[in-house]
Amino acid sequence: MPVVNYTNKHRTALFDFVASNNSLNTELQELTRRTFQGVLCQPGVEPAKNCLVLEEEGRISGLAIVFREFPINRSIIEVMAAPGLVGGTEELELIRQAVIVAKSELPSVVHMCVSPDTGRGKLLRKLGFTQVRTYLDMLWSEESLPEADLPAKYSLRSFHEEDSALLTKIQNDAFTGSWGFCPNTDEQIKYRTRMPNTSKTGILFLLDGGLPAGYCWTLMVPSENGLRGAIGMIGVMPDYRGQGVSRHILHAGMRYLHSIGISEVGLEVDGNNAPAIRLYTSTGFKKIGERHWFELDLPGK
Repeated sequence: MPVVNYTNKHRTALFDFVASNNSLNTELQELTRRTFQGVLCQPGVEPAKNCLVLEEEGRISGLAIVFREFPINRSIIEVMAAPGLVGGTEELELIRQAVIVAKSELPSVVHMCVSPDTGRGKLLRKLGFTQVRTYLDMLWSEESLPEADLPAKYSLRSFHEEDSALLTKIQNDAFTGSWGFCPNTDEQIKYRTRMPNTSKTGILFLLDGGLPAGYCWTLMVPSENGLRGAIGMIGVMPDYRGQGVSRHILHAGMRYLHSIGISEVGLEVDGNNAPAIRLYTSTGFKKIGERHWFELDLPGK
């Protein structure tokens, strides 16, 4: 099956492939379809240049997207393939072609994140990648929310349309210097707050008087049990680290998701981040899997 560049003629078939590959539920397929459309249209993504598809006679069986992160001089590859092709030779060729696209932008590194049970790790090693990081998939599905009294000096409020610059600053201040984080622009943040899988009321600021102490960005994602909530990001401003802010903002995000009828909450955490893992474990999250980050180093680029 040939690997070809994405064109507008692939649009409908590609959206259908992504939706059906993620869920059998019609409602969740529509959420996935609209979210993926948002991903392709986000600032800095050029589908005709950076999206590849496995296609034969109009039938799409796989795709790869290269996301370029110029501020930190890296590219990220994301891949999806039909179940029968995962870990096989056709997916290997798809990834190989995506690496060529990634290299054309002259990054220092190319990263790809895979589940260990897919066989993709073996494919990446064949292409010269090495595993550099392990992230944990964690899930909360308890019957009752953890008790959490917000200290009197703090208050919570949801994101407003005019808050994109504030959210951009908080996110960049909270995560700059963290492994794999690329600073965001106001344009990128504003766009992501309008994605179909997020809600402005589900982006929460923790304030100390008028000062931001941290934030939680919740999402909605499809799962085998229906619609699942996700803690997309939890960030704490540097001056507030070590004061329990992460717990307060995590619980606030969980309460919001519970208030809209979500009974499961998932998240990913860096396996090297012991304090965060302790927080999530003590809140009732349980490890349900792993995701492995692989790196292709490009010396001299």
